[in-house]
Amino acid sequence: MAAVDLARSMRAFARATNVPACFASVVVCTLAHAPVRAQEGGTAPPIVITAARTEQSLNEALPSVTVLTREDIDGSQSRDLAELLGRQAGIEFARSGGQGAQTSLFLRGANSNQVLVLVDGVRMNSVLDGAADLGGISTDSIERIEIVRGNLSSLYGSEAIGGVVQIFTRAGAHPGADALLEAGQGGTRDASLSASTPVGPATLSASLGYRSQQAISAVDVAQVPFINPSIDGNWNRNGALRLDGHGTNGNFSAWAWGDRNDTDWNDPYNSSPTIPTSAATQIEHAAQDGFGLTGARSLGSSVIRLSASETRDDSTNVSNVPDNVPGSDNDNNQFRSRNKQVALQDTTTIAPGIDWLAGWEHLDQYGASTSYDPTGNNQLTEFSRQVDSLWTGTTGRRGSQQWQLNVRHDRYSDFGGATTGLIGWGWWIDPSWKLTAQASTAFRAPSFNDLYYPLYGNPLLQPERARSEELGLRWAQGAASASVAVFRTRVSDLIESLAPSYVSTNVGHAAMDGGELQAADTLGPLRLGGSLSLDRPRDLDTGLPLVRRASYNARISVGYIQGAWSANADLQRTGARNDYQILTGALVQLSAYSLARFALQYAVNSKIRLNLRIENLFNASYQLVDGYNTLPRMIIGGVEVRL
Repeated sequence: MAAVDLARSMRAFARATNVPACFASVVVCTLAHAPVRAQEGGTAPPIVITAARTEQSLNEALPSVTVLTREDIDGSQSRDLAELLGRQAGIEFARSGGQGAQTSLFLRGANSNQVLVLVDGVRMNSVLDGAADLGGISTDSIERIEIVRGNLSSLYGSEAIGGVVQIFTRAGAHPGADALLEAGQGGTRDASLSASTPVGPATLSASLGYRSQQAISAVDVAQVPFINPSIDGNWNRNGALRLDGHGTNGNFSAWAWGDRNDTDWNDPYNSSPTIPTSAATQIEHAAQDGFGLTGARSLGSSVIRLSASETRDDSTNVSNVPDNVPGSDNDNNQFRSRNKQVALQDTTTIAPGIDWLAGWEHLDQYGASTSYDPTGNNQLTEFSRQVDSLWTGTTGRRGSQQWQLNVRHDRYSDFGGATTGLIGWGWWIDPSWKLTAQASTAFRAPSFNDLYYPLYGNPLLQPERARSEELGLRWAQGAASASVAVFRTRVSDLIESLAPSYVSTNVGHAAMDGGELQAADTLGPLRLGGSLSLDRPRDLDTGLPLVRRASYNARISVGYIQGAWSANADLQRTGARNDYQILTGALVQLSAYSLARFALQYAVNSKIRLNLRIENLFNASYQLVDGYNTLPRMIIGGVEVRL
């Protein structure tokens, strides 16, 4: 009866927010049906790290967490990281064109520079604009992804207002190698190879990947008729190398990964007397990579972890248009970002089921760009800062009561300090049902663009501040699960560039309120899933919705596994969103859209699998950014071979 009551509440919630009835009904029916499988058992929940910065079972995590395994990635045949994340509850993305184009990720309505992205524990967010560039990242080198929704600054510092996405690079699941070859419409080509082998007490894993696509012109010529209408292509190369060792009293990991992305793009604002916009061409050469060492050792009831790592994000824009506006974004500009991080953490079990956590971290951030040259001569101009951080906290459970307490202080060399905290509580009503509540604070440090961009930067900026509250109810038995969460976030000292000076200033206020409904179940060969995200992200000063974020996202998925056959179908409905008109900058509304995809797999034998997927199954016409095209229906097939 409890599940039925929860389903009724969800149905009323959906009606109140005007979500299309067909989508809301499917999500609700999936949740209401979940208890049918309650007595049939299931696999143990996965172990997660990100939610509490220490290992814990997924069902013990207090924040809302989604885990995507390598098996999930392979089953969905998802090759693009942004598109894979965009199908998860609470997440939206906006991309200016096709594969490899500039991409923004929104989590629970927060800006892309308010979402922290980690790779093997080290931050990936660029120090230049504060956001992580996910547009050209392939899933080839990814082993697992953990998505944690809600403020986590008390564990990770800046940018974690909307939540944290942590990517773990690929590790070998078995000795041997796996190869993939795919081809399809739009000049799509995919190839990858992964291998793993034991090296004494350790395991060495490696992966390589290549993707290319030439499917569309990024800019819609119907809206920008003078633009170069040529097809824009993307070429991606990626790789990862990892060594994992395990001993009696500890373990270690050494890892490195790299991603090279070349993307054509058209600039509707850049031309010259000799080369008009209709003939202008640009290409971005982007390189992202990272490397690090991590070691952990058990000392009595404590586990000591030490890590040292670095991520780098470099890009160069090359144009055939002369530098008619020196120092502008349209020139052949260079961008450099570095995050060097050293961290020491102690996790001590002070009583059965109760852990105490304490840590220290030092972060060196370096950024450089030709756009920062105050003389306008396109010279590479550099800035840097250092961040020292201390954090502590506890997680534990006694009987039906569970808690998580964290506090962290970050000291920045350029603007001072910021202290954040989290209080989380869980009540196990019975072994299947858990009620959760959470209150937290967060901040975002000003990016180097905010601080130092010529004419518009402001070195006196203070960090954006945020506070959040969340209430959730979860149910799980065996393979079936259901959850509902409502949240409220307020951001103050929002950094905005206002007319007439357009100088960055701490003046803005924003609110992100909403709820998330999720459900999953297994019925024989069927795997059912559904989610409904309801958001109201808005600028409190103007009352206007934040751009490129919809008030609702409804998603349903159906998987089928029977013998040698497996299939996955996804359908999502995204509401209308505000955006800025591509040429005038006036507010416009992007239409709601429905998007479907289908993936089919057949195992010829234990070594060979055939793949087929159809992206944008019904050939929907829609835009994620005003004036920019999205991919049409794409049919792609291939083969996977275990060597």
